Amino acid sequence: DTGTGTVTVTKVVAAHDVGRAINPFALEQQIEGGVVMALGAVLNEQLLVDSATGLPINANMLDYRPPSIQDVPEDIEVVLIERPKAYGVFGAHGIGEPPMAPGAPAVAAAVYNAVGAWMESMPITREKLLAELKKVR
Repeated sequence: DTGTGTVTVTKVVAAHDVGRAINPFALEQQIEGGVVMALGAVLNEQLLVDSATGLPINANMLDYRPPSIQDVPEDIEVVLIERPKAYGVFGAHGIGEPPMAPGAPAVAAAVYNAVGAWMESMPITREKLLAELKKVR
């Protein structure tokens, strides 16, 4: 929304090489959780620190604001790519951290494609996006 600076993610496609999918349902849930965590890091989570004391200013869940169910896109499509590995149990390997990596560059690229503003620092707040939009107009 170029008027308010609000970014809304409506759909995410998360394709991951999982080695061998021993429990596909659990893998999908793990990936969906990682996508939600990534979106939180990209769009709202920011630790603010008092420069005088070094203490966190927003050290509680109300002020730090991780994503809630209202922030999650309705459509998270998970694609499991199975390429069994020579290492790991039964050809499987971990999937805990990989869903976090593509979030920031994917959302930043989507914002750029939508409105022409390239965001270089996370989180992509309303204030930052509106400031960048002023530069490109």
